[in-house]
Order: sequence, then C-alpha cells, then structure tokens
Amino acid sequence: MQRQILFRCPRTGMNVQHRIDDEQPVSCEPADSYIVVRCPACMSLHFVNSTTGKLLNERSEQPVSTPRGGALNGSQRT
Repeated sequence: MQRQILFRCPRTGMNVQHRIDDEQPVSCEPADSYIVVRCPACMSLHFVNSTTGKLLNERSEQPVSTPRGGALNGSQRT
C-alpha cells in the first residue's frame, strides 16, 4: 500500500507530493525516520520525514524574535 507525503522544496518553494511504500505499520516507524526523495521540482535529493513530511533541515515553527532595543520600530536614535 502507498501513501502520499507533501513537502516544500527548499530550492523552488513549490509544494511537492511524493508517494512512499507503506511496507511497515505506521506504529513501528519511528517519528524521526527520514527517507531520500528525488524532488521533481528541482531534481535534487532531499531528506524528508516519512511521518510528518518535513525536511531534515526544517525547524519547528518558532516565533521570530526581534532585537532588543526596538530597532525595528525606529526607537533607536542616530
């Protein structure tokens, strides 16, 4: 049986679908197992998590931090 995973190509930014064989039951597959996928968008190899579809170098969603002192809102004087 096959299942689809969806990931975003880091080179093109396109969403890519890929089918993988589901030979083992999902409960036996560790959450941090990665497979090598040839990306049809850029023709490169990517390591994709077979459970979540995230790339190996993707970080979990974290809020963007701003520098101290409010440099983004123009509070620093020159």
